[in-house]
Amino acid sequence: MMSEKCIPENILNEYDKKEKPIINAEQALIEGENIERQMGESQASYLQRAGEEVTKKLKEKFGNFFDPSRSKEENLPQDVVTMIEDIIAKTLKSQESSVDFFRDETINNIEKSIGYHNRGKPTDSASFDKTQRSRKFFEIQPGKGAAKRETYWNTLFFPYNTKATREFAKKILYDKTIVLLGGGRSQLKKELTENNIAPREIVNIDPFVENVEEGADRVISLSASDDNFIDRMSKEGIVGADEIWAEYSVPAYLENPKEIQRLIQNIDALLVDGGTARIWPLEVGGSGEDKDRISRKEALVDSIKKLNATGRYQIILQKTAGRVGITLHKLAPSREKLQKK
Repeated sequence: MMSEKCIPENILNEYDKKEKPIINAEQALIEGENIERQMGESQASYLQRAGEEVTKKLKEKFGNFFDPSRSKEENLPQDVVTMIEDIIAKTLKSQESSVDFFRDETINNIEKSIGYHNRGKPTDSASFDKTQRSRKFFEIQPGKGAAKRETYWNTLFFPYNTKATREFAKKILYDKTIVLLGGGRSQLKKELTENNIAPREIVNIDPFVENVEEGADRVISLSASDDNFIDRMSKEGIVGADEIWAEYSVPAYLENPKEIQRLIQNIDALLVDGGTARIWPLEVGGSGEDKDRISRKEALVDSIKKLNATGRYQIILQKTAGRVGITLHKLAPSREKLQKK
């Protein structure tokens, strides 16, 4: 029989352990599952799709109480750990991305996927400090409700944190410039260094951070929707970003549709060829009248569609930790286009 330590602890908490065993070995194993990476599929797209498939398989075996964000590596069945290792190996294989991968399906789902942010409207550093402003990359943090289980890794990249995925993060983030939009009081570089992950720089763009703490990521007091965003970033020595992460920040806290449009334009201008912007959750502000909310949503939808129309982005919608997010992978120019130049 399968030992209890192999059963995710959140499953054990839902049942009386004194009763007969919940899951036998045959039920727990996921036999020979391979999640293949399709031709033209970017790393981000494959990771999101594969993560959803792993979770689906685990829920089939463990029931709908299974929660990826509570699952530690030591509580995952060994075959699932092996399955994740296989996914990471496929993710690391070099493959030219294609803008047409799932393109029509994704764009058709954007509008109905955007939610409304109804968690109030902080307006200064003190009010923002009442929210979760210290998310870590891997480590689960104390906090209210589900926020304590949300990390940059499991919401923006992959639902599971294992030895294989940490090695993957080490490779893909090496020497990369990472820009956080509304990163609060983040200390991601410190945590990544402790995990032997060495990005070139992590910069936190946040106009609501006072009294920057020792060990915090570098803070630039600036709104990501500022008209002079690119000029200001250039003056600060940031001329391009390999990764842009917006976690529970913009566009949800922007009230003006023009600010939302400018935000997406700024992301596009700062992101280098081959770079990736990750926004989670995909929401707009829910305050004001219906027309105000609708105008914000329309501004976001139209901005994403404009990116798509350039033919330079692979756009991926994904659901993690119960909320929808979006990944914008900027394709490098094809050899043909470079030769024409």
